[in-house]
Amino acid sequence: MKFNMPHLAAALLLCGLATQASASGSVVFDSYGPDIDMLEGWPTPLFAGQDIAVAFELGSATSIESILTAIDGIGGVTLGIVARNGALPDGSGWLYSTHLADPVASTTVTPTGWALAAGSYWLMAVADAGFSGQWQSGTDSPNGSWAYSSGGAWTAVDSPFTGAPATRISVTSAVPEPASYALLLAGGLLLAAARRPSRNRQE
Repeated sequence: MKFNMPHLAAALLLCGLATQASASGSVVFDSYGPDIDMLEGWPTPLFAGQDIAVAFELGSATSIESILTAIDGIGGVTLGIVARNGALPDGSGWLYSTHLADPVASTTVTPTGWALAAGSYWLMAVADAGFSGQWQSGTDSPNGSWAYSSGGAWTAVDSPFTGAPATRISVTSAVPEPASYALLLAGGLLLAAARRPSRNRQE
């Protein structure tokens, strides 16, 4: 088989670019049903002293593009991300958070600069004192790991009748892995090497 260096170089460059772009705009967690305007399941109350956390995973380093939730109520709620180190939240501090005033169900939050490494996380909602509202389930079928706290004690929810509180988490382009850079560099070097002899022949 004849070795075609320009084609190999182009293939390596394309592989490197594809690796970087593969996570662009992808949904990493979705506990909504098929119609976000027709939520089912049981609403989970949100009030001071009762927090709610929904678990999600990231397979590679990336940034949060948007978070859609079914939180609805009067007052304020802090929505953010903490590290997940076990089956229940362990008091880890916020990695990122934002404050929602009088949130309306199915409103999209578009944070800036929420960069996360690959790993396990909780999307958590903590209500201000005086908040009155809920985080509605997306479906009546279990579709994610989640937990709620009451008086500081966390409880895992495994009810066969209640889906996870409705949320959809989307991410932006993945932070390039070292392998992506290696493919891009190798492709660029091969392409340069392939073009050099042809330039010499023309001189």
